[in-house]
Amino acid sequence: MLSPKDYPISVQYDFASGKFDPVKIRDDRNLSDLQMMFHDKSVVQSTLAEADPLIYEVWLHPFETSKSDMALGVTRLLPGKIGDEYHMTKGHIHERDDQPEIYFCTQGEGYLLLQTIDGEFRAERWTAGTISHIPPMWAHRAVNTGADMLVFVASYHLSAGHDYAPIINKGFRKLLLEREGQPTFVESPRWT
Repeated sequence: MLSPKDYPISVQYDFASGKFDPVKIRDDRNLSDLQMMFHDKSVVQSTLAEADPLIYEVWLHPFETSKSDMALGVTRLLPGKIGDEYHMTKGHIHERDDQPEIYFCTQGEGYLLLQTIDGEFRAERWTAGTISHIPPMWAHRAVNTGADMLVFVASYHLSAGHDYAPIINKGFRKLLLEREGQPTFVESPRWT
């Protein structure tokens, strides 16, 4: 006999707002939650002295059955910069290094940054409609380089877990900064 959690379930995604219903967990990430991620610590501190701006929201719906688990997540990354560095997600690698993830950009423009533990770096350009497969053992972070909200849908196994420590400790090999009005990749001083 099936348990109630073993029956199919659907949620409704609204492409205009980048939200879905029902949502089970909502996690807002403000600058104070991400201050260790941005390279210009003096700008971070002066910004936090005035306000603690929202950088992004994560909407989650875990799907757990008696035999498996999956998660649906939607991230809404606001436009803006901290100094010359574009708003970005915290970035993580999966605790289980055999776990992949799928991202589907539904609004906005930006980049998906990808990096192995050894520092092999890739950047995938994102516009609405881009679907990216993130292989196991690649850290990943989204960056909003546009004037509008960057929204993406994620699907992954809950058992993958999130390990933020490698990103907190060393960051990504490249920073994405605005230079002469354009997004520009520069080597991170933490890697040189």
